[in-house]
Amino acid sequence: MSIQQLAITVSAETDSVPLVRHFAVAALPFLGITTEIDAVALLTTELTANAVDLGAGEITVTVRGNPHFLRVEVRDFGYGMPEVLHPEPAGAGGGRGLLIVDRLAHRWGVDQFLPGKIVWFELDLQPVETSAA
Repeated sequence: MSIQQLAITVSAETDSVPLVRHFAVAALPFLGITTEIDAVALLTTELTANAVDLGAGEITVTVRGNPHFLRVEVRDFGYGMPEVLHPEPAGAGGGRGLLIVDRLAHRWGVDQFLPGKIVWFELDLQPVETSAA
């Protein structure tokens, strides 16, 4: 039997962001994924931080894997919709999270619910080559 997904539910608090990041990275070996660790950590952090900013109760993060791609979903119960911003380079503050997701993820999107939504990203996985002896 193989594991195809793992999930964690946390409160929408700032302290949950590093917890979710570590969870997503730790889930990869269980899903048979040994690459993309830095990208998964960064992209999961950005989506989770956005959900925390809404402060809408709980956040559920699901990490799914298959031989072709990895998908991470962040579900929150807030009403705000994500928007890719293009802040000035010298500007103070944030606003670059979804721009980072847009640039690094192979695909990303939003599945809306009422209340809330799932914001997700996917990374294509390179096939593992095995050498013949």
